[in-house]
Amino acid sequence: MLIEIESLFTIIGEVVVYFVFLLLLVAILGSLLIGYSFKTEKFIFPGFMLFSITLLENLVKALFRLINMDDSIVDDVGIALKNKISMRKFRNTPINKRLIFFPQCLRAINCPSKLSPEGMQCINCGNCEVGQAKKTAEELGYKVFIVPGSSFIRRLVRKHKPSAILGVGCITEIKAGLEMCEKLNLYGEGLVLEKAGCVATVLDWDKFYEFIETT
Repeated sequence: MLIEIESLFTIIGEVVVYFVFLLLLVAILGSLLIGYSFKTEKFIFPGFMLFSITLLENLVKALFRLINMDDSIVDDVGIALKNKISMRKFRNTPINKRLIFFPQCLRAINCPSKLSPEGMQCINCGNCEVGQAKKTAEELGYKVFIVPGSSFIRRLVRKHKPSAILGVGCITEIKAGLEMCEKLNLYGEGLVLEKAGCVATVLDWDKFYEFIETT
């Protein structure tokens, strides 16, 4: 009986070792593909990369740090992959079924807008680009909101029932937003801020206008 128990523990130990080795191998291959994709902007085996990023994010980032590479590359490639995967269905969604969410940190420091249940009520005062961007997008048929946090986004999604969302924000906010879209079966696209922070953040507005006018 004792020998059988020892044999069982030996088998379990071997299985654990092989499993850890397999995870490490997946993480290494995923890291190599992510690094290649970041440098070339070409996605090879996107499903495998997304799998490694989703399930082994911390391990993949640790491997990047181990070789003195910026682990934010993992987030950049993960967002680009999710954007690419959902792009076709986003494009096929009527514009009036799409919402755009701007973070309130994009506003000018002296912004006179007031907070309402629909987010910040922009008056297009001209102190920043947000007002003109909102006006242009709404003329195309989008519904646009300037929000102070994720709780507003969830509430507005429940109220307006969109089929697709374009979110603007820092890397952390975009990651969370795309995950939320996946859970709610929405087609999500994310534009990452050029400069993040709590106030006076920066967006590549040319990229934004190109997206809404051509997508």
